[in-house]
Amino acid sequence: MLSLLLGAIAPVLAAYNPPPDQPPPRGNTSSSAPRGGCASSQGLPLTVLAPLKHVGQTASVRPMFAWFVPDTKPFPLEFKLFELTGNNTFKLVEKVDLQSSSGIMKLSLPENKPGLAVGQRYLWQIALKCDSNHPSTWVVSRAQIEVVEMPSNLRTVLSTTKNPLEISDLYARAGLWYDALSEALKAVEGSRLGEVASTLLEDLAKLEEPQQSANLRQIASSER
Repeated sequence: MLSLLLGAIAPVLAAYNPPPDQPPPRGNTSSSAPRGGCASSQGLPLTVLAPLKHVGQTASVRPMFAWFVPDTKPFPLEFKLFELTGNNTFKLVEKVDLQSSSGIMKLSLPENKPGLAVGQRYLWQIALKCDSNHPSTWVVSRAQIEVVEMPSNLRTVLSTTKNPLEISDLYARAGLWYDALSEALKAVEGSRLGEVASTLLEDLAKLEEPQQSANLRQIASSER
């Protein structure tokens, strides 16, 4: 890993390297995201842009969360973040109410709130409220995230560049999914993915179950 990080920064984004020997997510990670979102039964579902078969990692205590909304019509949307406790239960630590917009949406934790704890796992959830009065109609997608220490060698290399795409490349090779995607999206305006984030989703698609893999590939293509 050290040789990869200290080598010359490649002009093309390196493949996402997931953390080795990681157990699958614990607790409830199932989603209820039918195809087409709220307005239709066709097309892509509400999709978190994150690993599902393994726990994606971040070295940030205020990471960016990103997801794809299929509906062109806006709906109330709820973001929730839960801390995973020792007995596989979840403690709510953050709730944000939003209005959905079509395409790629993203959210970072507010600066006026305490950051996440290093070494802790969390579950984050997006709920699209198709009918606010009937929760059974809500479309839900969720994933887990783990906060880890920034490797000292990675910190050293990051200090030599301010280019978000090069930084994304370094994070991707270090297995820090959320940081790699965050930096890639910083280089893009609006609700699109851009070339680098699309490549990251294609990398992730190779690691996921068939349906999630197909969804990620289609999002990478349509939102590039």
